[in-house]
This record gives sequence, structure tokens and C-alpha cells, in this order.
Amino acid sequence: MRLPFSNFRITHQNPGAQDKLILPVNVLCNTDDEQLHSNIRINSRREGKWVKLEKEHDGIAILCGSGPSIADYIEDIKFWQKSGATVFAMNGAANYLLNNGILADYQCILDAREITVAVVGEAKEHLFASQVHPACFDKKPDAKVWHLQIEGIDDLLPEYDEGYCLIGGAASVGNTATCLAYAMGYRNLQLYGYDSSNKAENSHAFHQPINDGEPMVSVRFGGNDYIASITMKLQAEKIIETTRALIQHGVHIDVHGYGLFPDMWQSWGNIKKLEEQAKYELMWTHDAYRDVAPGELCAQVFIDKFNPHGNVIDFGCGTGRGALKLHEAGCDMLLLDFTENSRDTDALSLSFKLCDLTLPIDVDGVEYGYCTDVMEHIEPDKVDSVICNIMAVAENVFFQISLVPDVMGSLIGQDLHLSVHPAAWWADKFSTLGFDVKWTQDEGISAFFYVSNHLER
Repeated sequence: MRLPFSNFRITHQNPGAQDKLILPVNVLCNTDDEQLHSNIRINSRREGKWVKLEKEHDGIAILCGSGPSIADYIEDIKFWQKSGATVFAMNGAANYLLNNGILADYQCILDAREITVAVVGEAKEHLFASQVHPACFDKKPDAKVWHLQIEGIDDLLPEYDEGYCLIGGAASVGNTATCLAYAMGYRNLQLYGYDSSNKAENSHAFHQPINDGEPMVSVRFGGNDYIASITMKLQAEKIIETTRALIQHGVHIDVHGYGLFPDMWQSWGNIKKLEEQAKYELMWTHDAYRDVAPGELCAQVFIDKFNPHGNVIDFGCGTGRGALKLHEAGCDMLLLDFTENSRDTDALSLSFKLCDLTLPIDVDGVEYGYCTDVMEHIEPDKVDSVICNIMAVAENVFFQISLVPDVMGSLIGQDLHLSVHPAAWWADKFSTLGFDVKWTQDEGISAFFYVSNHLER
């Protein structure tokens, strides 16, 4: 069964409207399970060639998507191929390359719809997923078959089908092709046309009718706005995870071109040069980073000990799961964060304001504030200003602060905890700045603080 991708949302703003409309959606496969399973059963029983797991070798894989930027790199791709590199073309990119004097070594197709037969083109060989519609195999009966790793795949294959390898990297054929090339022994991947966003009105370097009608969304990353289909936005987010995993397994990857994914890639590779906002926009694309929400884990402590009520501000809300628990306890929540993509779908119903805590906070003052897993992320020279900015708009604030280095920063090759200190250091910091630490509790790897503007003289 193909599971939906969740935590995905569309932002829309009607002309003349002051507020944006945020719509949570689930992204489903474009083919229902019944058709997928039928395709796999039929194709896995064909007499033909299969992609097998190959030993590591020195070959270079040139992976060609269909993004508009590939038009600027035709001569580069020709050079690579003449130098002995292997060209993998995704979907309609095969015919586009052929029209520009390049016969791809492989055409890769993943899409299970019958309409996909329209993009089957010329290449030296074809690599079709077993879920591809049989009509594509009828057109290219010598195509090599491979299996996408999906839930329940083993139950669909014939008992005698042994020794096959499952290829990861769902979400798009471009993402999957990186894993496919790895399985075939390539450890040097050069990516072209992986734009994952439009250039002007064009989503591809050529007209590809099978993609007509896909919903388009506006995506903001690193201070820039991009127009992309939902599929391409998802590809950009997922391929960051895939390429990171491949690099950890010894793969060298270069991304050429422009657009959403190339810019995300450059940001990941040069993370130290980024503003903190772009850094965390990238982090929130990783499911592993979203799995644990300290705000959610600490909310009950705050509720039991201090009985917050009325208006509460969640400073650096992250996923928003902590704010949801406080809301369920009767608090009216305002969520603050400096990224748009941090919140879970369930938290989108709560009031939210984009906010940089290192700057004065333009909100009405409240009695209670909630700030978990934030202060350790602040650059050392900005810790004082962040504390003062928070305390300027909340009379009493519950802080949870990690006391140890982070482990999740390895996802992007950087440390996330920039201010790591023992609990006593933080208590002294609050006091030095003129605030009253009314309660503290050291949990070993983290500490709680209840800090008030009301000094007891």
C-alpha cells in the first residue's frame, strides 16, 4: 500500500485579502493501489532482464531530469557522455536529449499511469519500475525491470522471484534514480535538470502534457519565492534526505542548474553562510527532526506546576505540538517562529506569527510564555537579547533548555546547539539580566526554569 505524505500544506491568499489561507493536504500517489498492484503482478512475471545489485565501480552517472535549466547544460552532458559517463534520462528527458544530439544510455520511468506510455522514448536501454503500466513494456519489451520499495511488495511477487533488489527514494523518478544508480554501482552522481520549480511559466524544458493540470503552489525558501507543482515541492524536500543518506554511504553528488532543489542543495552545502532562518527551513524538511517535539513532552510539567491560563505565547513553537497540548488545557495560544514550514498540520489552526526572536517582538503582552528547545539554538552573542525580547512581552515564562550538544545537526552537517551550558549558567544569566528565577529543575540533559519579571526584593 502506498501511504500518503502528510504535514504538507498549501498557502493561498485571495486578491485584496489581508490574511493567508493555509490548507493542510495529504499527497497521494497518482495511481490507486489496485492499479499499482496489478501492474507489479503482470510485470514481475515477464520474461526479461532485471536490475541486479552491482559492485561499486568508478563509473559516473549523469542523471537528467526535465527541469528548464537542463537546456543550459546540453554541451556539458555531451562532454560527460563522450568522456565515458553514463547518461540516465528521466521520463520525457530521453526524447529531449535525443532532439539535442544525446542518445541516453538509460531511460528511467516510475509513473504507473497508462498515459506514461506517451513519454517512452529512445535510449540505449530502458529501466522501468515493475509498477509501470504494462503498455510501456509492450512498447519496450527489452526494458530492464526493478522494484520500488513499497509496503507489501513481497506479497505481490512470484515465489520464484529471488535475488531482486528493492530501490528506495520514493516521491519522484528523479529521487528514485539516485538510489537506482547507487544499486548499479555508481558512486559519482551528477544531477542536471532537477529544478523542482518553474522558470517563468514552464515546469519542464519541453512541453509534457501528462503533467498538465497539476496544482501549483508558492514555496518560500531562503528568502526566495518559487512556483512549483505539489509533486516537485515534495521531490525537493525528499531528495535532500535521499542525497544526504547516499553521501553518508560514500557517494559524491553534484547538483547543476537553478531552482528550488538546487538552491536547497547549495544552502545545505554552505550552511554556515546561511541566515539561521534558511538553516532551519532546511532542517524542518527532515522527518527525523520532526519526530521528537520537546514542547509536547514538557507541556504537562508547565500545566501541573503553574496552571497557565488565558493568553499564552509559544516562543519558537517548532511543530506546535506543545502549543496544542496547552490549547487543550484551556490556553489561548499565539505561536511564534521564524520558519513557515515548522508546524505540523494539526497546529495550523492556532494563531501564528512569523517572528525573529533576536529582534524586538511586536505582539501584545501576556501573563504567560512558553519557550522550549530554543535558547540552546541561539548564537552566543544574541542570547541576552533573545531573553530580554521574550521577557518584554510575557510576565512569566517557562523555559526548557537542552544542556548537551545536538545530534540532529548531522542531517545537514552542522551543529544546531550553539549555546551549550550547564543549568547553573542559565540560572545566573536570567538573574544577571534582572529577571527572577522562581523555580528550576535540572533533568541532566535539559533543565526547566520558571522566570518572572517580578523581582522579590
